[in-house]
Amino acid sequence: MTFAPPADPATFAPPAPPAPLTYDHALSPVRGWWRGALAIVLLVVGYLVVSTVLGGIAIVIDLGLGNLTQEDLLAGTIGFTPALMLLNNLSLAALIPIALLLQRWLFGVRFRWLFSVQGGLRWRWLGRIALIIVPLWVVYLGVTFLLDPSGTIRLDGTAIALLVIVLFTTPLQAAGEESGARGLIQRSAGSWFRNPTAAFIVGTLISGALFCLAHLAGDPWLIAYYFLFGVTMSISARFTGGLEAPIVVHATNNVLLFIPAVLYGQLSEGIDRSDGAGGPFIILPMIMCVLAAVVSWWWGRRNGVITRAVPPLTVKQERALLLPPPAPPAPPAEPAPPVEPSPVR
Repeated sequence: MTFAPPADPATFAPPAPPAPLTYDHALSPVRGWWRGALAIVLLVVGYLVVSTVLGGIAIVIDLGLGNLTQEDLLAGTIGFTPALMLLNNLSLAALIPIALLLQRWLFGVRFRWLFSVQGGLRWRWLGRIALIIVPLWVVYLGVTFLLDPSGTIRLDGTAIALLVIVLFTTPLQAAGEESGARGLIQRSAGSWFRNPTAAFIVGTLISGALFCLAHLAGDPWLIAYYFLFGVTMSISARFTGGLEAPIVVHATNNVLLFIPAVLYGQLSEGIDRSDGAGGPFIILPMIMCVLAAVVSWWWGRRNGVITRAVPPLTVKQERALLLPPPAPPAPPAEPAPPVEPSPVR
């Protein structure tokens, strides 16, 4: 009789845990290139549908209030009224649920993994990054105003309505843009690659290009600015492990730019992106974008922010882990002892 050698204990070792991934690469374990492509296409289509519907509602409201005439509508001269600004911000904020639903449907992971590598919006970190970004932007815009103090403050009913809309819905608008661009588009493109560097570069280029295209800028300076803004927000998300820093930077920038534009009655001029609207002065906000990315990276390291984590499990994987282990097979039944015949009497 021969005996098999004892099995190597290493063959019974549990599988190694998955390697920690960056935020932009977190969806890569879910294979299938079509998932990311379909997510990007459906996000764009979903936004176009929502913005068209809400924009139409805003036009109907303005026509009813007399803020817009049919002649203005036919000529394409539509001002930035409170109704239009509110519904524009809400259409961009709608990118949050759209991105959440697409991530859940196409990648199978729970909603919370859209926001950070730790699964959820890290409110303490968001507050800490706001403590440094908000004062930095106040100083930047204060210096800009001192260099060019023009206009007269106008505070009427329309201006008050616009200020309320800016304060309460512009942060949601910024969070929606970041959830769509950096949260879903970047990570969907990053899922196509196993190499994290390739995933980051391609994802950043695609999300930055679509972010720039969505702003419909016709001026070369503004095109460069919006693309750089998107790239620096991608860097902030990667090196802080989530959307908190990009959301704070984006919301702070938009709110603090809109407030003086509303007060000085220059809102329409402030969102003018036609050819000639930009110029060398755009270099200053571009520098601020780069500075925001550097500060977010540095402040995150100072605060010990987690930037890598094991990839999230899909809902199916979570459910499989929660199922009870299969019952061991029952031992084979022992054969019954033979029945001896009774002696014949």
